[in-house]
Amino acid sequence: MIRLAFVVLLMVSFSWAENFTPDQESRRMSLPATLSDSLPWFAVREISENSLPFTRSHLAKIARKSERTALVYFATWCIPCRVGVRRLAENFEELQKNKVSVVLVNIGEQDENLVMNWVEKNHATKFMVIGDPFKRLTEGFGLVKENEKISLPRTIVLDKKIKPLFMLGEEGRDWPQVLWSK
Repeated sequence: MIRLAFVVLLMVSFSWAENFTPDQESRRMSLPATLSDSLPWFAVREISENSLPFTRSHLAKIARKSERTALVYFATWCIPCRVGVRRLAENFEELQKNKVSVVLVNIGEQDENLVMNWVEKNHATKFMVIGDPFKRLTEGFGLVKENEKISLPRTIVLDKKIKPLFMLGEEGRDWPQVLWSK
């Protein structure tokens, strides 16, 4: 009986999260001191067939071609992340028109097949996906202290020179337009 109640509760929460549209605007958060001027050096891997390295230099090349670049942190278990990534995918043309590049950053998961299946299921294969199983882009960026868990969703928006402009916590009714608005 307890299992049945748990399953029903889980199904209701998934259904609610899929249809939930927050009334508030996306919540801006203070940038950590380590990100005040620039991103620190990092090295992670792209989640793809080739599993290529992805470093600060690679990110700088992407940012130079865009007005803004959004590092969108997610995990496959995060319901608000799923909703936000789907909204990004639905607005892909608007993102391109407004010269916003999106890099999806998977946090802490080592099963790349699971991650890519999640990305495909959420129609987000047009975005670059990188994995951060060792917390280089969370602990290394000062978003959390060592061995802490990051609260998701989280997005860092960068300019052409990979200078962090702002960080978002909760994604609101202005998501993803907030990524390109001044």
